[in-house]
Amino acid sequence: MHYQIKTMMKLFSIFVVFMQIQVALSSQPIRYATEPKPIQELCKFNINPSLCVSTLNLDPRSKNSNLRELAWISIDATSNKVNKMLNYLISVSKNIKDREDLKKYKTCIDDYGTAARRFLPAALDDLKAGFFSLAKSDMESVVSIPDHCEAQFGGSSPLTGRNKATHDIANMTADIIRYLFGNN
Repeated sequence: MHYQIKTMMKLFSIFVVFMQIQVALSSQPIRYATEPKPIQELCKFNINPSLCVSTLNLDPRSKNSNLRELAWISIDATSNKVNKMLNYLISVSKNIKDREDLKKYKTCIDDYGTAARRFLPAALDDLKAGFFSLAKSDMESVVSIPDHCEAQFGGSSPLTGRNKATHDIANMTADIIRYLFGNN
């Protein structure tokens, strides 16, 4: 009988410890299970919600950012993608011998260069200054650039995946601006 009581006490102790662990775990905030509220609000109705959430969560600044700052971060992310594409195009074009192919790449380089040097800095400046219609227009120009580059190849582009990725992030950013600032 004494043995049974000791066994029951051990089981009860294990049960109590288990319950304490459960209570402790349930009272702790769950980190990274959900994105911060501003990101949820901003990305919920975005044209590409999963890309929106993942892009904004990648930037450590977004953790404590308001909605307008998240739009700035999105423009920065788009700028990074455009610059990577531009650098890729320049790198690849150095090895192209065919004159027609080189012309296609040159058009893409010019377009992406315009996005990197003109439209994206202007979108950020316009957004910060409160010129929301201009920021939206600048971003819509960026959205069209990958499509124009893709069209150079007449449907059989070696850049399709990269152009799509750049288009998607630019479109996501344009949608953020449209969502936040409407037709102002």
